[in-house]
Amino acid sequence: MVQRFKRKVRKQRGSMHHGYGIQKGHKKAGSRGGVGNAGGDRHEWMHSIKIGRTYGKKGFVRPPRASQPTKAINIGELTEKLPSLLKQGIATKEGGKIIVDTRKLGITKVLGKGKAKKMAIIAEEFSKSAKAKLEKAGGVAKTV
Repeated sequence: MVQRFKRKVRKQRGSMHHGYGIQKGHKKAGSRGGVGNAGGDRHEWMHSIKIGRTYGKKGFVRPPRASQPTKAINIGELTEKLPSLLKQGIATKEGGKIIVDTRKLGITKVLGKGKAKKMAIIAEEFSKSAKAKLEKAGGVAKTV
């Protein structure tokens, strides 16, 4: 039969611990049913409905294999490595110009940290600061 009225609790009145042992016995996370959002889909479900919390995965995450990671290099590093790049054949001298092809290094983007020399750089992407520094030094930024 359904109970219409709750009886007044008379047990444990006047006792300090209410049957939970020592005073710290009924205070921690286990007694509360967890910490934070714990039990939001189980024992705290009604509370989570009231505050309007959503559960489960939302949206779409692109798989990592679908996009290739961008490898970047600073313009200062390129100027420091110019002598070794010329020896390796990655950079070439045509007339008075030095042409560096970053695709041979496996690098897709050139960033603008460091000092730039007068040279032509071939890359897939350039940052705004890298283009500005190259042009200021008298070089050329070619995108492929």
